[in-house]
Amino acid sequence: MTRPVRVLAIGAAHLDRRARSLVPFRRGASNPGIVTETVGGSILNASLAMRRFGATVRLCSARGGDAAGERVEEALDAAGIFDHSFVWLDRSTATYTAILDDRGDLVAGVADMAIYELLGKRVLRQRQLRAAAEDCDAVMLDANLSQETIGGCLERFHGRPTAAIAVSPAKAGHLSGHLKRLSAVFLSRAEAAALVEMTASTDVVRLARLLGEMGADRAVITDGPQEAAILEAGSVRLQAPPSVASLRDVTGAGDTLAGVAFQAYVGGMSFDRAVRLGMAAASRRISAEPEGSGGLVEAIVSVAEAMTPHRAAHLV
Repeated sequence: MTRPVRVLAIGAAHLDRRARSLVPFRRGASNPGIVTETVGGSILNASLAMRRFGATVRLCSARGGDAAGERVEEALDAAGIFDHSFVWLDRSTATYTAILDDRGDLVAGVADMAIYELLGKRVLRQRQLRAAAEDCDAVMLDANLSQETIGGCLERFHGRPTAAIAVSPAKAGHLSGHLKRLSAVFLSRAEAAALVEMTASTDVVRLARLLGEMGADRAVITDGPQEAAILEAGSVRLQAPPSVASLRDVTGAGDTLAGVAFQAYVGGMSFDRAVRLGMAAASRRISAEPEGSGGLVEAIVSVAEAMTPHRAAHLV
């Protein structure tokens, strides 16, 4: 495996609500289903995945002084993640509500994330975050931060490995202008298309090459069960994900991939191998099979080692 790493993670940590239909989903109609509520957020999902693989994680987010914020705090403590978040007692903690069909695929999502706008450059210069940064090898951000705040973080942490999660097509543009300073960026096909201003039907290989032209050195573009495009130093490869026999839901899969892949890469693993490990971890997250606790990392490593090697990419 790799050496343990210390990561400063900055971005979203909130409540995820999943409303899953029990019948084939009908738009514009009432669908019987089940609603569940868990802690989530791009950076929190990635941080939990990194912790599972042994990384030391210090997390900075924003939350309100409400019951939802308390649940996030409790989850961080239970996972052994150092909490350097800012709390506004008069604000509400962010939430993400996902509408899923009967197969677990995303139909729509609503993100109430206004509180993250308070994580500006001035806030992130405060002493508690400076102290946390001194004890970290690498930094991971998500695009819930503003474009200006992302730029400020990259200036402050210049010289360390840094990665970003694009979060959504609406927020992927926050990474525009910063790709040259990122060690890696993790996106879905729709997010990559939004960032390079192409249609969502654009081939993932073309999207990866366009990201490279915009300055990205390393990037992973996922496309659900289809092959992911891996960009590194101008070269693009295609990597098929592991098969998932029974899907639970896709929420947080990309964040898990990003967290596991980045900590493995920072720890000394090649980028291709790190991405395969991340894809294996993501496949386990979205699987309906119970995760359990014993031997999970070993099982994920075994899946990654059994994956079909990547292949060279060619534009269609």
